[in-house]
This record gives sequence, structure tokens and C-alpha cells, in this order.
Amino acid sequence: MESNPVDNSSVGLPLFKAAWGPRITGGICIALALYFGNLAKDFPAGGGIFPLFAMGGTIVLAILLIAASFIKTNASGQKILRLDVSYNSLKPPILIFLSILYIIAITEIGYFTSSICFLYITTYAVGIRNFKMVTLTGVILFPTMYGFFVYLLHATLPAGILF
Repeated sequence: MESNPVDNSSVGLPLFKAAWGPRITGGICIALALYFGNLAKDFPAGGGIFPLFAMGGTIVLAILLIAASFIKTNASGQKILRLDVSYNSLKPPILIFLSILYIIAITEIGYFTSSICFLYITTYAVGIRNFKMVTLTGVILFPTMYGFFVYLLHATLPAGILF
């Protein structure tokens, strides 16, 4: 009995030509950078300097990504990009979504409460199941960050409805 090998190239749904992936990604990065740069220009007391620098760097890298998608004209650029809906392929967007929720939760719930929840949720999402080490990381990380921001930088951490 011979078994037919599984052809992994047919897994998923055909989405678009692979060369458009970096172009769309670069365009989205440029749009997001411009949006956040527009928000940062109104920060008081020079608080927008680093976000504006990050905006410029993001735009430069996105332009390089887009340019590389036009320069690279090999056979792999002509392959059909397939949409994979497995957990491993959806993990990065899930983590980005969790990060956005975390940023919102910092101001609404509070820095420490949302950071502790974010630590446990994201480590579980990426597959880390050793919660003793995650707890040890939190016990070392959060007091260190508190000391760095409050005592060294003299910054106040956001306090929401919880601590």
C-alpha cells in the first residue's frame, strides 16, 4: 500500500499574489504611523519627540518593505499567498489585539492590574505553561519597572479604577 503524500501548498484559501502582502503591510504601517504621529505632535513639554522619531523610522522601514516587494521579481513572488487559519498563524494578530486591549486597560483599570493580567494571558497564549516562572518574572519585573519609572524618571504610572 502506498500512501499519497499530503501537498501542503494547497492548504488554506488562495488570497492574492504574494508580492502584495508586503505592499499592503507597508501601507498599513505608514497609515498607522501617520495617525499616531499626528496624535503625538500635540503632546505637551516635548513628550512627542520619541513617538515622532518612531513614526519616521516606521515610515522609512515601511517604504523599504514596499520597495523590496517591487525589486524582488523572483518566482516566489508569483506564488499565490494562502490564508492559513490555524492557531499558530493567528497567534501574531491575537497578540497584537491583546496588546491594544492592554494599552486601553492601563488607563481604565490601572497599570499594575492590567500588566499582571496581560503577563499571564500572553504567556498562556504563546504556549508557556510554567506559571511558577511567570509569577517569578512578574515579582521581579513589576517592582523593577515601578522603581525605574517612579523613582528614577519621576513619572507617575496610570491609575485606573483599580490599583
